[in-house]
Amino acid sequence: MLTEFPLHQLPPVQFLASDKSPAFGEHATEHRINFYAIVWFQEDGGTHYLDFEAYPIRKDTVFLIGKNQVHSIPSAVLPRSKTIVFSREFFEQIEEPFLRQLFSPFHNQGIALPADKMELMNSLFSLIMQESNHLSDTSLLLKYTTAFLTHLFRFSKADASSAEIDDTRMLKLFQLIEENYKENRSALFYASQIGLTPKRVNEILRQRAGTTMNKLIEQLLLIEAKRGLMHHRSSVKEIAYDLGYSDPSYFARFFKKHTGLTPEQFKASEPAGFVG
Repeated sequence: MLTEFPLHQLPPVQFLASDKSPAFGEHATEHRINFYAIVWFQEDGGTHYLDFEAYPIRKDTVFLIGKNQVHSIPSAVLPRSKTIVFSREFFEQIEEPFLRQLFSPFHNQGIALPADKMELMNSLFSLIMQESNHLSDTSLLLKYTTAFLTHLFRFSKADASSAEIDDTRMLKLFQLIEENYKENRSALFYASQIGLTPKRVNEILRQRAGTTMNKLIEQLLLIEAKRGLMHHRSSVKEIAYDLGYSDPSYFARFFKKHTGLTPEQFKASEPAGFVG
C-alpha cells in the first residue's frame, strides 16, 4: 500500500465558500483533497502544482480540482483567492455531465475570466458565499453553483452544443478508469462498459481532449507512481506491485520512457515545488 499525502478533508458539511486564504483549516504545502474545489486566484503569485504539473498563479484565473488530486502551493504565504469546496454528494447532484467533466483530473488548465464578465462572476460568488454562510440551502447553492460553472464552461471555449449523450458516457469512462486503472488496462473493457467500441471512444477522446484511453491510463499510472515515490517511504518494488506491475523492471522502463528518469532518480531529485 502506497504512503498517502496528507489528506485535506472537508469539515462535516456538504458545501463551503470563502474569500480568505487559507480557506479551510491549516495549510499543508502539499496535500490530497477528499472533496471538489473551485479556486479563483485574486492576485498573481508564483506557481502551484496539480498532480505534479506546474501552473502559474495568475489573477482572475480559476482552477477546478477534483477529488483525490494532489495540490501544492510551495509558499508560506498563500496568494489571495476565493474558494468554493463541496462534497462528492453535492457534486453528484450537478445534473449537467459537461459541468462535472470540468473537474476531470485529465484537464488541469486554469480558466481565465474575461474582464467584461468580472462583475457577473463576483456577484455569483457573493450569492454563493452568502447562502453558504447563512441558511445553506442545498437546492439554492446547487442553482448558484451550476450558474457559476456554466459560465466557466463558456469561458473555457468548450462547445456547449457538443454536450449531448457522449458527455454522460465520457464522464462514466473517466470514473471507470479512475476506479480500475491499476487492475485493468484494456481499452476494450472500458469501451464495452459504456456501450461503445474502443475505436469510437478514442475518436471522441481525440476530438474532445486530444488523447486516447491508453494515454489516460498511462497518465494516471504516472501520477500515482510519482505520488508514491515523492514520499520516499515505499520502495520502487512496492510501488510497482501496488500499481499492478508483477515485474518491477517493466514498471521502471515504463516510468523512464515517460519521464526521462528512472524511479530511483525521480525519488532522489525532490522535484521543485514539493517538500517531503
